[in-house]
Amino acid sequence: MKIKFMRKIIHYCIVFALIAMSSALQAQDTKAKDLLDQLSKRTATYTSMYADFEYTMKNKAEGVDEKQSGSLITQRDQYHLEIAGQKIISDGKNIWTVLEEAEEVQINVVPEDEESEDYISPTSILTLWEKGFNYKYDQALTMNGKAVEVVNLFPENPKDKSFHTIKLYIDAAKSVVNQIVIKGKDGTDFTYLIQSFKTNENIEPSLFKFLKKDHPDYDFIDLR
Repeated sequence: MKIKFMRKIIHYCIVFALIAMSSALQAQDTKAKDLLDQLSKRTATYTSMYADFEYTMKNKAEGVDEKQSGSLITQRDQYHLEIAGQKIISDGKNIWTVLEEAEEVQINVVPEDEESEDYISPTSILTLWEKGFNYKYDQALTMNGKAVEVVNLFPENPKDKSFHTIKLYIDAAKSVVNQIVIKGKDGTDFTYLIQSFKTNENIEPSLFKFLKKDHPDYDFIDLR
């Protein structure tokens, strides 16, 4: 009789624990959604963005620890990215990958979503959670004296991705992203630390194209 009673007590404890965990997870998801909705609302007011960032690639098992500086300019679906001796430029339809040291340019079309499940456009990095991701609140912490909220994004179709989690570090007071960490399935972490951020500035349209007539010394390889 006593054993049956104890089993019943244990059973109820487990049930109540599961209910409590479920409620906690729901609250976390609600908090994550509120943070992301605020971020989306803020991002929607940008006509253009300019950011300087520090890019780090780490893989402890492989002994990889590389750090680079870069910059990103976006306007609507156009972008101009400079990192590690490369320029990656898009007018929304084409992508020019420029290797300055080799004076070589490769031209591709911008992939459709269904053609490249692993493709993330630099113009969508601050709104990528709006499609194809689940999200969960992680933690609150302090970075460089600022209060930061961390939200984890998980792809809805993980088997089609080379990463399993994207961590967003959000300055809750300003509703801006301070840091993005992409955690690869192979153990490689890619970290983008935003060092300066400007919005709604006038951008020279020529930044979003790399044309032969403007660079006659470059070897253009058209892969479209």
